[in-house]
Amino acid sequence: MKKIVKKWVKSCKACQKRSHYHQKEEGRISFTSTLFERVSIDAVHVKAGRWKYLVVARDDFSGWPETIGLVKLTASSVSEWFTSEWICRYGAPKEVTVDGGPEFGKELQDAVKKAGSKIRVTTPYYPESQGMVERGNKQLKDVMKMVQMERILTFGYIG
Repeated sequence: MKKIVKKWVKSCKACQKRSHYHQKEEGRISFTSTLFERVSIDAVHVKAGRWKYLVVARDDFSGWPETIGLVKLTASSVSEWFTSEWICRYGAPKEVTVDGGPEFGKELQDAVKKAGSKIRVTTPYYPESQGMVERGNKQLKDVMKMVQMERILTFGYIG
């Protein structure tokens, strides 16, 4: 019965027009062969705690993340952090990928170029363009929620 229904739906013109399935365009796969050759930076909004934002820099080859919590998300604070904590520690990557948000503006882009790296700016609010760092952000948020839940369960909720 399932096969008959499936065949009928595939041949029904009205069903095809109403279908919400659209084949996705295949993404551009870019490869990197060494550690810290390509780094992606993204900002994560967090709801609780003393920080409002986490900035995450992630190596595309290994997935190694570095993060910082910020109360105010500005291009100067992101630039200062990335320069002092990533470039000074691991060296300048060949390429840095950021979305086009204001926190990754001219100041950060100038600092990255000054270090000798190429900057690639993707479309803001389009997570598919920075797949690895975005997927890592989801895991980071999940871990933060688990830690928060563990504290509540361990110490009891104090309201």
